[in-house]
Amino acid sequence: MTRISRRTLIAAAGAAPFAYALAGAAPASAAPTAEAVALPAPTAHWAFDEGAGTTAADASGNGNTLTLTGKAAWGAAKSGAYSLDTTPTGYAEHDSAVVDTSAAFSVAAWVRLARNDGYQTFVSADGAAVSAFFLQLRADTGTFAFTRLPTDSTDANTAAAVAGATFAPETGTWYHLLGVDDPSAGTIRLYVDGVLEGEAAYTSGWKNASGTTAVGRGFYGGAKVDQAYALIDEASLYAIALTADQAAALAGVDPADTAPLLSIDTATAGPTVSPDLGGIFFEDINHSGEGGLYAELVNNRSFMAAATPLHWSATGAGTITIDTSTPLNTALTQSLKLTVTAPGDGISNEGFWGIPVRPRTTYRASLRAKGTYRGRLTVALTGKDGTVYATGTTKPVTGDWTRYDLKLRTTAAAPTTSAATLTVTTGSSASSSDTLWFSNVSLFPPTYKNRPNGLRPDLAEKLAALNPKFLRFPGGNYLEGNVIADRFDWKKTIGPVEERPGHQNSAWGYWSTDGLGLLEYLELTEDLGCAPLLCVFAGYALHGEHVTGDALKPFVQDALDEIEYLTGDTTTPWGARRAADGHPKPFPLTYVEIGNEDWFDTSGSYEERYAAFHDAIKAAHPHLKLIATTPVASRPYDLIDEHYYQSPSAFQHGAHKYDNRDRTTPKVFVGEWASQSGRPTPDLNAALGDASWLTGLIRNSDQVLMESYAPLFSHVSNNVWATNLIAYDALTSYNSPSYYAQQILRTHQGTVVAPTTARALPGLNTVTTRDPGTGRLYAAVVNFGSVPRTTPVEITGARRVRATGRATVLSGTSLSDTNTLTDPEKLIPRTHRITNLSTTFTYTFPPYSVTVLELDAPR
Repeated sequence: MTRISRRTLIAAAGAAPFAYALAGAAPASAAPTAEAVALPAPTAHWAFDEGAGTTAADASGNGNTLTLTGKAAWGAAKSGAYSLDTTPTGYAEHDSAVVDTSAAFSVAAWVRLARNDGYQTFVSADGAAVSAFFLQLRADTGTFAFTRLPTDSTDANTAAAVAGATFAPETGTWYHLLGVDDPSAGTIRLYVDGVLEGEAAYTSGWKNASGTTAVGRGFYGGAKVDQAYALIDEASLYAIALTADQAAALAGVDPADTAPLLSIDTATAGPTVSPDLGGIFFEDINHSGEGGLYAELVNNRSFMAAATPLHWSATGAGTITIDTSTPLNTALTQSLKLTVTAPGDGISNEGFWGIPVRPRTTYRASLRAKGTYRGRLTVALTGKDGTVYATGTTKPVTGDWTRYDLKLRTTAAAPTTSAATLTVTTGSSASSSDTLWFSNVSLFPPTYKNRPNGLRPDLAEKLAALNPKFLRFPGGNYLEGNVIADRFDWKKTIGPVEERPGHQNSAWGYWSTDGLGLLEYLELTEDLGCAPLLCVFAGYALHGEHVTGDALKPFVQDALDEIEYLTGDTTTPWGARRAADGHPKPFPLTYVEIGNEDWFDTSGSYEERYAAFHDAIKAAHPHLKLIATTPVASRPYDLIDEHYYQSPSAFQHGAHKYDNRDRTTPKVFVGEWASQSGRPTPDLNAALGDASWLTGLIRNSDQVLMESYAPLFSHVSNNVWATNLIAYDALTSYNSPSYYAQQILRTHQGTVVAPTTARALPGLNTVTTRDPGTGRLYAAVVNFGSVPRTTPVEITGARRVRATGRATVLSGTSLSDTNTLTDPEKLIPRTHRITNLSTTFTYTFPPYSVTVLELDAPR
C-alpha cells in the first residue's frame, strides 16, 4: 500500500489543514488519487503538537480546546512535533458538543497501541449514561471498531451496532482510524489506514446529552471507562459522512490501493492445519444421552429415578409402587411392585416423549421379573388407542428373579409414529392374590453398527458425517455434578447394565441410567474412527464442593485407574476388567483433561488439585498430554481449554482473536464454543457467526490445536440449553445450519494454511487452506452481509489456475432462517461448478452465506 504524507497534501493544496482543494480535473474514467480528493473542513482538529502544558488547541479554528486530565502527557508524533500519550492513565476532554451525533458525522485519529488488550476508546462523546459513539479497540473481538448504541442507555437489550475491523492490531504500529456515521445509507463504517474494514446497519442516531468530547477514554454506565493505552495523534471530527476516497486521502494512501480485493498467497506457507483440530464434545444435556444418542427407549427402566414410579403407569385395575425391600441386586436397589386385581393387569412405560414405532422393524425387549403369578407375560408395543403393533410372550414367571428376552417385530401395516407405549401384562391365570416385581425393563430398536446396548443410528450417523478427529467426553457439567456425589463415577458405568446403579444428572435435571457408560463412549470413538479425549473428575462440583489434600487422593487414583482401563494391557487390573467387559484391545489415548471449567472454583484450589493429578499421571504415563481448564502456575500444561458462548456478531468480529497470540504461550483447546442464536438449534445468523469463528481457528491451528462445538444435541421436548447443533424427537432428527457450516469447512480443507487477505470487504471472514501435493486450494469465505459481495480474487504464487472448479455454498435469505423437524433441509449446502477461473477472477458471494471455493492451482 502506497503511503502519501498528509503534510504533503496540505502543502500542495495551499490551504489550511483538512481544507483540501481538487488538484486539477482528472479524466472522468480515471480513478481519483489522494492528491485529487477534496476534504471538508473539520469541526474540530487536534494536532497535539504543543509538547507542553495541559491544553491541546483546536487547529480547525472553532475553539474546541481540549484539557489534558490525569496523567495524560505528550508523546512521539505520527505527524508534526508531538502526540497525546494516554498510556499512563490519562485523557483529554472538551466540555461541549463538537458534532451532532443525530446527524451525519465522521471521527478520525492516528493511534499507536501500547497494549492490544481490553476495551480502549480513542475518541468518544459523552451522553448521560453512555458514549454516543466509541472509536475504539474492543476486548471481545481484539479488533478496532466504530461502535454506536441505539439509545443513551446501558439496557442489556439495546444491542450495539459495531463496525469492526478484520484483523488484530499490533502494538507499536501507527494506524489511521476513521468512523463514519452515514444516516442516508443507514450504516456506520470503519476505515483503517484508508481501507473499509467494517460496516453495520444503524438508523437510530441520538444527540449527546451533555456533549463532553473525550480523547483517550469512553463513557459507560455514567462512568469514565475504557482507558486508552496508546499514542493518539491528529484527532478530528467532521459534521459530514466522509466518502471512501476521502477516507483514503485522510489516511494518506492512494484510493486505488483501497479497492476491494481477496488475495490468496500460495507461495508462502502458513501454519500446518492441526490434524486434531475438529472434534466433537458430548455431554448428557437436553436428554442428549438418555432419550437421545443412547438408544434405550424405556424411560426409567431401572426404577431408580425416584421414590415413585416415574414414567410408568398401571394398566387394567392393578396398582404399582416402588419397592425398596425387593432389590434385583446391590446396584438396582429399587423394583416396581405390581399388585394384581384381575387378569390382564400390567404396567406401561411412556418412553421419552413417546416410544417410536416403524413398520417392519425388530425391537429387542428384555426384563427381569419375579412373583406369585406363575403365568406368562405379554410384552407389546401398543398405540394410544389400544392397537397392538408388535407383541411377544415370556416363559412362565417364577418366584426368583429371572431375565426374559424377546424380539418384537412390527408388521408392514404398522404406522410410523411416536405415539406408542411399551406394555407388560399378565395372562388369564392372574388373580387378585398375585404380586409381581419388575426390574431393568428395556427396549432397544436397531442400533448403530448393531452394537448391543448401542446408539441411535440417525444421531450417530450425523456425528460420523462431521468427520471428527476426537471425542471429548463425558462432559462438562455432567462430569462434575452439582455435588460430588452426582459426578460421573466411571467405575459405576461399566459392566452389565443391570449392575450399573445410575446417578442423578443434577446439572441438567434428570436421571441417568449410565447405560451410556465409559466403554460405550470408547466404542463410539472406535466406530467414528476418532481419538478419545478423556475428561477426568478433578475434585470439584458445580455448587462449590471441592476436596484437597489427602481427601483428593482417591479421586487421583480413580483417574489413574480410568486411564489404565483405556490403555492398559490385559495383564493390568483395569485392562483385564476392560477385556472382561468385552474389549481386550486397548484404546489409544493422547490427551487427558483435568476437570472442567475450574475458573468457577473461587477457592483457588485448582492449583493444588491440578498439581496432584499432573504429578500422578505424568509419573505413570509420561507420554500423555494434559489439558488444564484454567491457567495454573503450579505445574505445566500442554493445552489450555477455553470456552466461548457469544453472539453471532461477536464471533464475526472476533474471528481474528488468535492472529496475534503470543506463540510462546501454551497451545489452546477451544473445547466449547457456539454462537447463541436460535432454539433449539442455531439459525442462519448463528451459523454465520460459527463459520466466521471457525475460519480464525483454522487459520491459527498452530496455536489452536483442537476445537469442539457445544452442546451437541437437544431433544426438542427438553431444550434446557437454548442453542444446540442437532435436534430430534423420538422419531426424527435434523441438522442445524451451523452443523452444515462446520461440515463444509471440515470436509473441504487442505493441510496447510495459505495466507489470505480480504481488503475493503467488510462482513467477510476468510481462510484458505491448500494441499501442497495436488495444488488444490480451499478458499472459505463467510459473507455476513445482506447483499451479494462481488469480489475480485487474485492468486499469487501459482503457475496457473485451472479454468473450472467447484463452489459449495450454504446460504439463506434471512438471518432467522433455520431448519426444523418439519423442514429439515430448508438450509443445506449445495455444490455447483464454476468456470472462467484464472490467477485473477471475480466471484460473487451470496448474502448471508458460507462458501468454499475448490480451485486447482499448482505451484
